Amino acid sequence: MSQDFAAACQVYYDRVYRFLLALSGDSNQAEDLTQEVFYRALLHIGSYREQGQMLTWLCAIGKNLWLSQCRKERRRTATLADTPQPGPEEALSAQEVQNTLRRAVAALPEDYRDVVILHIYGEISLKEISVMKGKSESWGKVTYYRAKQMLKQKLEGLR
Repeated sequence: MSQDFAAACQVYYDRVYRFLLALSGDSNQAEDLTQEVFYRALLHIGSYREQGQMLTWLCAIGKNLWLSQCRKERRRTATLADTPQPGPEEALSAQEVQNTLRRAVAALPEDYRDVVILHIYGEISLKEISVMKGKSESWGKVTYYRAKQMLKQKLEGLR
């Protein structure tokens, strides 16, 4: 392993972990995914383009791994009976609020969802996200603003 990659692991590990924790909502799953991200990054370091940001590349790998895991989980749980929705007292818990927000973010159109997740949870600047998407910086700002408006409307509709 090159010293550059080892340094990148140390620099970005916590940020990639927090990003995946925000996506998954499960610290054990986020830890497993983070380790898998760095393993895959090491295997495919030759495909990393220097003009991109390392953190953005690592978060993209993490997002793809998480989505793959979600698809597998959905297939697994499709055969199980639906569980009842939580009662009103449980809906007020902090965990339910986080789950509601997570579902609202997941329901956003892809570009909006990516910008919110990468910017808030991945702590990636809107400029870096715009470059990653091949768009202008103003696109990133407008997309982020519109995503926040969509989330606000969805969450107000749940009250």
